[in-house]
Amino acid sequence: MQVYNKNNINIHNCDNIDLLESLPDDSVNLIYSDILYNTGKKFTDYNDNLGSPNEAVEWYRPRIQEMKRVLSPNGSIYIHCNWRLDSYMRILMDDVFGGDCFRNRIYRKHSNERGFYSNFDSQIDSILYYVKNPRNFVFNEQISTETQTVALFEDGIFDGRSDQRMGIDLGAPNKHWLVNHQQLKAMQDKGEVQIINGLPYRVSNVKAQGNLWDEPEMLDAYSRTIAGGSYDTPKPDSVLERIISTSSNEGDIVADFFLGGGTTAVIAKNLNRKFIGCDINPKACEVTINKLEGRTPLQALRAGNLKPSEVANNQSENIIAKKGI
Repeated sequence: MQVYNKNNINIHNCDNIDLLESLPDDSVNLIYSDILYNTGKKFTDYNDNLGSPNEAVEWYRPRIQEMKRVLSPNGSIYIHCNWRLDSYMRILMDDVFGGDCFRNRIYRKHSNERGFYSNFDSQIDSILYYVKNPRNFVFNEQISTETQTVALFEDGIFDGRSDQRMGIDLGAPNKHWLVNHQQLKAMQDKGEVQIINGLPYRVSNVKAQGNLWDEPEMLDAYSRTIAGGSYDTPKPDSVLERIISTSSNEGDIVADFFLGGGTTAVIAKNLNRKFIGCDINPKACEVTINKLEGRTPLQALRAGNLKPSEVANNQSENIIAKKGI
């Protein structure tokens, strides 16, 4: 059931498999989903228990298959999970998308040390990054104000990458190229390639991004020991800003099939992307709609009897006025 449709932002209250099966092939440019972690915990509004890891994988399989179907030919998908399922999900994603479509496993630091008993503290979660076509996908490099010099080579012979380019035979010094011919040509056209001591480097304002996201703005802004609402634990805006700005362009369609606290929808809107998302829980839809409408927690509390269906079909402003918010 669609519960919100405004400014190219569409929210549905339903099982994600139902929404996925209703979408056309190749219709979504970017998917990000902070999936159920299968912690076994029961929360106020949902139960995070899918059974054993293998049972969880089989629950996810048809959903991941549908996500691949709806993803555009140059689309990307990011699956956010943690240590409980990341290895299982990696195998599932390889099976559905193909191992050559795996781009990276991103490690996001969520907190500082909290103090565990008889174990090392868990401070990271994982984001599995895949593309539909490893030879054609959107990846917008981030620009820095400072010039960066980055080697375009690495030690060791690599079949197909130790060839001669630009008059440089990297195989002779036992090295290989880190970029393909197309990428190298694009850098050359921009005047970014320089030969230093007989070896190729990229000199540009492109900011290198690693797969360890541990900047302060990437950490959770909430406490894991203080009680709060079921959807008071959203991922930081910075996580979604980096993913959406890197793997999509303005006007593209971003999707989140595990809506939760609604951060993906809000950031997609802020970055001028279209959005479609869903959650089986009405509370998640209400929380998301409140954020999209810019309601403060107090205003949202005063509108406690406002249902997602009441703001459907572009009637949000009228409903808000009638409720005296």
